[in-house]
Amino acid sequence: MKLQGLLIRLIVIKKVVVATLLLLVSVAASISSQDMGRLALLADDLVAGDRMLLASLARRALDLGPDSLRAIALISGSYALLVYLAAWAAWNERRWGDWLLVALMALPLPYEVFKLVQQQSPSDAIVLGLNVLGLLIVLTRARRHGRTASGV
Repeated sequence: MKLQGLLIRLIVIKKVVVATLLLLVSVAASISSQDMGRLALLADDLVAGDRMLLASLARRALDLGPDSLRAIALISGSYALLVYLAAWAAWNERRWGDWLLVALMALPLPYEVFKLVQQQSPSDAIVLGLNVLGLLIVLTRARRHGRTASGV
């Protein structure tokens, strides 16, 4: 029981880190969508400063255009807030939070399986395995909460 609680807390912490990164993506996409000219200047400055990864991301954002960037901002921001809510509820051992966390952890599994089938890389297999393990841990607690809540 203690180990499972610790593992769930680690899963929640990882989810909060990911949600924070998604929120940063949302803010960056939202700001960038409002001033594409400034984004082009930033991309040029990044190339001149030999920051090729950031320059590449800025160029991709330019290629997407403002409407796509606004959609990315909305989707990633909404998903981040949902993850924060699930993380808070799971941390505080709310039954619905465990189930919401289960749903959020299961959501990317079809994509991860598809990616593994397409690329067959060891890192993709490890990521999929860890995500399935984490999902099983949270699912076990969610089901146990369900039994204790109903008096079984």
